[in-house]
Amino acid sequence: MRTEQPDRKWRFGVGPGRILGLMTVLIFSIALVGCDDDVTCIDDDPPAVPTGVFTVTGDGVVSVYWNDVYDLDISGYGVYRHDGDDPEYGPYYPLGDVAWDENYDEQTLLHWFDDEDVVNGETYYYAVLSFDASGNESALSFETVIDTPRPAGIEVFLFDRNGPDAHLSGFDFSAWRAGGIVLYNNAGADIYVAYEDDVPFVYAARPDIVKLQDYGTIPLHLVDYAPDEGYSATGRAELIEGHSYIVKITEDPASEVNYAKFFVYDVQGTYVELDWAYQEDLFNPELKVLPEKEFGGARGDEIVRF
Repeated sequence: MRTEQPDRKWRFGVGPGRILGLMTVLIFSIALVGCDDDVTCIDDDPPAVPTGVFTVTGDGVVSVYWNDVYDLDISGYGVYRHDGDDPEYGPYYPLGDVAWDENYDEQTLLHWFDDEDVVNGETYYYAVLSFDASGNESALSFETVIDTPRPAGIEVFLFDRNGPDAHLSGFDFSAWRAGGIVLYNNAGADIYVAYEDDVPFVYAARPDIVKLQDYGTIPLHLVDYAPDEGYSATGRAELIEGHSYIVKITEDPASEVNYAKFFVYDVQGTYVELDWAYQEDLFNPELKVLPEKEFGGARGDEIVRF
């Protein structure tokens, strides 16, 4: 998730106006300001532009959030997406509408829309507009909101490489479709687990390519971006229950750099249980995932709101 404020007041390529019924027109037959019994008053004033638009990255889903717009005749919101590489000028096309009283959290005052028509590793741009009962539409929101969904997994059990289950001690993030678990010295292994005096450590399986960082007691869903610095010089880190870790994988510094993260959910005498996320989009450090459990990161497929 990343939001940037571009130097412009509007965005081209909004798309056709929304037709509501028969293009409803509010006609007031009683006297109002600027109107009398012989004058028809037409509402052509659009509602306010939605603000605070941001996204939360998921596995095969991007959730778009925005602030509630307070307007007496607002009907709802339109969510738009751009799939190209020019978020300044679009074109953005409509994904769907959210009614003014739907997908709304009264505590955060946020509305949301889940875009599940996405592909992990591809980048999308989002914007939101508001519309009223007369069919008036605001401009698209001003923020440039970028998101790249990525795969994630839970309940990975990695065993001590010095024990009888060494073939289950390594993990290859790029092989996640096949489960990811490999022998610690497998050519594609990124990390592996080894116990020293009953204390588990994570090692970079290829120290010249893989870098590790203990990110501390931060739940996995709050680890949004991989940092540029702070990686272990020794290529190892103690595995501590409740800690998140960042992994930087540089197959080729000029053409192939990937990022990953994992969370130590449980530590036992011969194995550790991990949750993980892996960014397939090259050079993209975005790793955020929705919170799925009170403590521990993504523990299932259900989307849980803030």
